[in-house]
Amino acid sequence: MMRRERMKQVYEIMTKKLELSHIGALDESMRLQEDLHIDSIMLLQLIVYIEEDLQVVVPANELDSRIFQTVGTLVTFIEQLQPVTTANTR
Repeated sequence: MMRRERMKQVYEIMTKKLELSHIGALDESMRLQEDLHIDSIMLLQLIVYIEEDLQVVVPANELDSRIFQTVGTLVTFIEQLQPVTTANTR
């Protein structure tokens, strides 16, 4: 999947699921906490929505605060995740 499509998916999750109506468009340099005002509880919700909506497994032992610095670091992390079906067959 192209990065642009992943960005669109993240945008959809943020605006529809997290209800961040103040976001006009996402830029990779936007900081999740400072620019988008996503707090720690919303970050947890974001992880759940990423798993559910994108059908990927987010390993808890791989979570690092650096992943959630910017939209770009988040998308890069998502691109590295395994689909649910692949992870379940191991």
